[in-house]
Amino acid sequence: MKITLKISPSQLNSLVYCFSSIKTVLSVETREVKVSRFILEKVVLKLQKKQLENQMSQTKLFAKKKTISCSLDYPEAHFLELFLEVAIQHPLNEYDRNVVRHFQSQLNQKLT
Repeated sequence: MKITLKISPSQLNSLVYCFSSIKTVLSVETREVKVSRFILEKVVLKLQKKQLENQMSQTKLFAKKKTISCSLDYPEAHFLELFLEVAIQHPLNEYDRNVVRHFQSQLNQKLT
C-alpha cells in the first residue's frame, strides 16, 4: 500500500530540516529504535532527493513553483508519523512546527 503526500517546496525544506535532529531524537540503541532509524533513513533520502531535484529545477529564471508528490510505503509513512510526533517537541520555529503538525495529521488520516 502506497501513501502519497503533496508537498510544497517550502514545506519540503522544513521537513528536511527536521531530519537534522534525527541523531539526537533516536539516540537510544534498542531494537525498535534501530528498525525505525533504518526505515527513516530511506524516507530521509527520498525527501532529500526531492529537495535537490526541486532546487535544480528552480535554477531556471521563470520556473513555476509546483507541488511535489512523494509516495511512501505503509511502514515508511508509519515511522515518519512517529518521528514527527517526537520531532515536534524539539526546538523549531513556528512555521516548521505547523508543517510538522500538518503532515503528522495528514499521515494519521491516511494510515487509519
